[in-house]
Amino acid sequence: MKVLLISPNIESLPDPVFPIGLAYITTALKKNRTEYQALDLCFVTDYETAISSALSSFQPDIIGLSLRNIDNVSYPNYISYLPFFRQVVKTIKRHSKALIVLGGSAFSLMPNRILEYLSADTGIIGEGEQAFVQLINDLEKDKKIHPQLNPRIINNHYGIIEDLDLLPCPDRSAFDNEAYLKWGGMGNIQTKRGCSFKCIYCTYPVIEGKKVRLRNPTLVCDEIEVMLEQGIDNIFFVDNTFNYPVDHAMKICLEIIDRKIKVKWSCYANPGFVTNKLIELMLEAGCTGLEFGSDAANDAMLYNMGKNFSVNDIKAASAICIRSGIPFCHSLLIGGPGETMKTVQQTFDLISEMTPTAVICMIGIRIFPKTRLSQIALKEGITKPNENFLKPVFYLSSAVKDEILPFIDKFSKENRTWIFPGLNINITRELQKKLRRFGIKGPLWEYMKAGKRPRIKKTTCNSVAVQV
Repeated sequence: MKVLLISPNIESLPDPVFPIGLAYITTALKKNRTEYQALDLCFVTDYETAISSALSSFQPDIIGLSLRNIDNVSYPNYISYLPFFRQVVKTIKRHSKALIVLGGSAFSLMPNRILEYLSADTGIIGEGEQAFVQLINDLEKDKKIHPQLNPRIINNHYGIIEDLDLLPCPDRSAFDNEAYLKWGGMGNIQTKRGCSFKCIYCTYPVIEGKKVRLRNPTLVCDEIEVMLEQGIDNIFFVDNTFNYPVDHAMKICLEIIDRKIKVKWSCYANPGFVTNKLIELMLEAGCTGLEFGSDAANDAMLYNMGKNFSVNDIKAASAICIRSGIPFCHSLLIGGPGETMKTVQQTFDLISEMTPTAVICMIGIRIFPKTRLSQIALKEGITKPNENFLKPVFYLSSAVKDEILPFIDKFSKENRTWIFPGLNINITRELQKKLRRFGIKGPLWEYMKAGKRPRIKKTTCNSVAVQV
């Protein structure tokens, strides 16, 4: 069997994201001695020509299509990626009779609906490293099970991969690492899978399971060293929360320090698990910034959102960051159950008092099936029992929906370090490309200081400085 892996994820805002899921699959195929090629559409200008050329030259038997996101989860200016994915599938079918297998985090959220919408042949729910290889091997043994003859969704009968250390490091050699580093500003790496927290809107427990599975810090650092050899010297830990469990995060930092690994990195963090010692180790290990999934700065709203921390925890985490000098960002979700303009004002006031480097604020919350928010929305009549969710549906409290956008418009003009992705405020493709073109690495919010937008100043023909 010959396998062509395609990454159709072309979103560039806030940054192009390296297809780490497919990189894990390439390692699994290599270990299985399966002949494969990879086609990444992220930096391709003529998609149809790229696809048809790959199909013509390689002539695969199976095509694996990895779907990262369904849409950009941004209100009110949302962008659905499904029409483009459907166009990719149509292009494949015009040039090949290969079996089309869907996978990836987006597919696992709504497998039956996405399979039908894209008119693909079959798909794999959940982790695909073992299940995809098993499908290939089964097809080689018995052509009669070809899913094109019997369309079906393949539930990963292996279940959750309990021991992540059994998975070889993802093979990034089939992808354009240089382009991702230049235009995305960083590589990415996982130290764990699964989420045991209970945020009402979150899809991590649906996609990765509720049990947290940890990778050995030694293997994590082995992978970082391989990335450095490939020129990737700035990375982002894509775990839903890097600093939980705290002892695991500290062990990774200590391993980086002990090995004297020279790498810059940043991560998502939970404000309820921040200590002085952890931040000291993170800084020594090369951390350049933390992005806290705070959601709100009002205890009633934190409870409504299912968070496991309080406003005092957010304040304490912010204070530790300020004392240490490490840049930090608060990510907010405005408009959840029980939100009023009073709670919005309290959140904005308190977060401003904490003087973060930047704030990323989403208005409205994208509703996904199998989350507690979807049950709340159904009970309140926001969604219907047969809602298919392919078209984005947002939860936005009725108490704020008429006032929130004018409020944000006024507030943002006076607070230039606050980013509102759904309104294209303080973050645009043009700004992103400009900064990346001048070699800026890491999350762009790290450069939003002192209430000013970052400015580019040329210093020599080959160097630049970022002024604030």
